[in-house]
Amino acid sequence: MKQCVVQITVLVVLAGAYVAAQQPSARPKDSGLVLHVTTRMVVVDTVVLDKEGRPVKGLKADDFTVTEDGVRQRIASFSERISESANAAAPPVLPPHVTTNRPAVTQANAEEGTVAVLLLDGLNTPPQDQIYVKQQMLKFLARQYDPHTKLAVIALTNKLTVLQNFTQDPLLLRAALDRYLAETPALARSGGQMETPSASVPAPNVNLPAQATGGPTGSGPDPGLPATLAAGGSNASIFEDIAYMMDRFQRESENFSRDTRISATLSALEEIGRFMSGQSGRKVLLWFSTGFPFSVVGDSPSAMEAERDYSDQIRRTINLLNDAHVATYTIDAGGLVPSSLGDPSLSGRDSEGKVHLGIDANRALSSESFQRFSTHDALEIIARDTGGRYFGNANDLDHAIDSALRESSCYYMLGYYPSNKKWGGKFRQIKLQVDRPGVQLRYRRGYFAVNPSDWRKDNGERTLTAALTGSPLPSTEVTFMARVLPPLPDSDTVVEFAVDPSTLSFDTEAGNYHHSALQFEVRAFDSEGKLVKAEVQTAEASLPEPTYERVSKQGLPMSVPIRLAPGKYLLRLGVRDNATGLFGTADLAVDVPAKRESKR
Repeated sequence: MKQCVVQITVLVVLAGAYVAAQQPSARPKDSGLVLHVTTRMVVVDTVVLDKEGRPVKGLKADDFTVTEDGVRQRIASFSERISESANAAAPPVLPPHVTTNRPAVTQANAEEGTVAVLLLDGLNTPPQDQIYVKQQMLKFLARQYDPHTKLAVIALTNKLTVLQNFTQDPLLLRAALDRYLAETPALARSGGQMETPSASVPAPNVNLPAQATGGPTGSGPDPGLPATLAAGGSNASIFEDIAYMMDRFQRESENFSRDTRISATLSALEEIGRFMSGQSGRKVLLWFSTGFPFSVVGDSPSAMEAERDYSDQIRRTINLLNDAHVATYTIDAGGLVPSSLGDPSLSGRDSEGKVHLGIDANRALSSESFQRFSTHDALEIIARDTGGRYFGNANDLDHAIDSALRESSCYYMLGYYPSNKKWGGKFRQIKLQVDRPGVQLRYRRGYFAVNPSDWRKDNGERTLTAALTGSPLPSTEVTFMARVLPPLPDSDTVVEFAVDPSTLSFDTEAGNYHHSALQFEVRAFDSEGKLVKAEVQTAEASLPEPTYERVSKQGLPMSVPIRLAPGKYLLRLGVRDNATGLFGTADLAVDVPAKRESKR
């Protein structure tokens, strides 16, 4: 992979009329963290509901009180957003050899109506529950679907699959659901997926008491080790040895499977957050799942090594969804699932009808109850902390969908500059109050005061490359348009970018210059999906005021050449703001012609 640095000193507006023609005027994207030279605005979207669950309209900024960590904040910006009816229409047609990830260009009526993604979570949901969810969603589309709402349907199995992109046509949505088949993906099976390396799975926190010094990194015996085996010698039972090793292998297999599954789920939620980020205002993610545990607690000495805490990974995902203004409505796909205590087939009676409920049965029931509550807690926390709602044990899923969409039809956007100017990475709690009796609010519960320049921590440099390699969803955190004209034989293929400055951060320098630092990446894949070449360029732009004003209207241009052999390729394009780590991606097909043979 070739990488070079380009210093942009003279800006040349891209040739051709496609940039101006496809640059519709639109209000700047709302961002959870608006960056300026020395100040940062925190933007909070909130839904206000009356006692009947209907949105409350007509409130003013004076009706709201905002506190951060108990300190009252002054509201600097305020607006009421009411979803407008959007007439169904086909999206604009881009000129040949042009691509973009801008929702205002790729979607008809992008600034109107409610935007929602329906996520079918097959990774964490048994097949029988997936079938139930599919039936309920079809029921919703048949009875209650509002054609002014734009919906996309995405399935999560071993990977994310877009069943239907944003559309207002219920027939397209029903056809997408009809094509969906319930399955149990490899990641959900014991042992995980063979092609998933353990190094790619973030290690969760493992909670072990002081006396539990065993395990793969421990210096003492495993807490589940049989006494005879721990002592060693000829008296150790071979049967105890075998039983212990089998139990150890089973626990490690389950740990890896769970760690991989939860890591894949949270990564998928983050991809969806980046995919929806470019949409204006509050967005809705309807996540149908039986969920995963927030933590795993061992109920015996031998199970202590299986203890896990996924809270840090979950909070990071919540923070990204909040920055993208994606309110998550988690819907328990399992419905009213009884415990094994209420299962007649597991009554504790033997074939003669005698009851055998001992310590093992009590321990199993206790573990089952805790894991169920822990799983529901994870779904509830993600929903609550992103300003959504948790629908638990709800058999009427179509009602849950309708409620979530109705709540988001009217909301308020509040912005404030925090009085605490220290950005040390700690969590800050946000609390909103409205001067109206009997109302309930849905909003993000806080944010991590992370310095944007720290985005490179935790392998942040690899995020863009990973998105260009495997994600089927375009990221819209940074939006751009790109063009690739058919190259001449035996010449470079040139990718011409025009980046939307409203999605970038600019620092104001001496002399009223506006500075930004970007990274452009082009990855070429052949017809079999194999990466054949990659080009990376880092650009530093320092723009005087007149040039900055022109770029604000026409886009920030950049050209990236890549030399490709004759053939058909899929170019995956990426642009990253190196000040914040936010990035955008898009795809474009190109055909590189062969060199013509000279005639004699």
